[in-house]
Amino acid sequence: MVSIKRNKNDGVSLVGVLVAVVISSIVIMALITIFITVKDRYNLYKDKTTAEVKQLLVKSILYDFVKDVGFACKFGYSEQVHHDRTNDSLDGFFTDASALRVGNLPLTTSNHLPEQLEAGCSEKCYQANTDYIMIKKEEDHTFLIGTNALDTTLNVVSADGIESGDYLFLCGKNNINMVRANSVNLGTNTIELSQAPTASVYYPGDYLGEYSFEVLYVGNAGEQDENGQDIFALYIYMKSDNTQGESFELVRGVESLQIERITSISNGNISWDRVSSDVDLQDSNDTAIRVSFSIDGNRYHKIINL
Repeated sequence: MVSIKRNKNDGVSLVGVLVAVVISSIVIMALITIFITVKDRYNLYKDKTTAEVKQLLVKSILYDFVKDVGFACKFGYSEQVHHDRTNDSLDGFFTDASALRVGNLPLTTSNHLPEQLEAGCSEKCYQANTDYIMIKKEEDHTFLIGTNALDTTLNVVSADGIESGDYLFLCGKNNINMVRANSVNLGTNTIELSQAPTASVYYPGDYLGEYSFEVLYVGNAGEQDENGQDIFALYIYMKSDNTQGESFELVRGVESLQIERITSISNGNISWDRVSSDVDLQDSNDTAIRVSFSIDGNRYHKIINL
């Protein structure tokens, strides 16, 4: 009898292959879905974290900006008569006694301010319906070592850091003269002024501060997002000499900066109202301001005690 043997195929059947492909597809789709979900959550948390970091940074900038104002004159700087002796015919807000002012943009048109802060601006302008914080402060200071009898020469302890064109805050008991350095001799620590101070003699020990005028505001960054919307940022404008000054971007994505004052306090509840005109806070009875701003559509607030 002839025995016939059937050879069995040890390979995978077509059905098995199809089943494996289906299972693999399901696994791959599941992995893709998980990846997309994780990525979306990552982006959500990343964006949220970025916004949180930005708002904390902005609050820190606001606090430091408002607190770091004024000049270390031994007689103070609010009761004296202020004089512009820069020979540059500066506007009053550069030279008056107010070291901290808030108000609505735009600022008053001036030959000494950039158009970004003024009405009629055409490029990188301030954001409409927003407010500003304006300060005057010292960057550093020194003291006179000789008497100045209303002449153009100042002899100081140290002229380091002072350059030609710099604005200087010369303080006495009854008068404060804002003057401009015309030339500086570091070897003799002598400063020649563009114009002599007026109204009073200055004596050894009197204060001479390196003046800085600064404005914090929200302006157009000059770019647009993927939706074609203008991008705004927190800016600081700085002017310390007879040049036009310069604006610097601090934090991108900040919008709608607004300043509020306390209108009433009742039973522990504070009522706030947005400023509607320029306010010199050091001359007011304000004890605090509330600064509000937006990042990614979220509104944040910072209360700063004065």
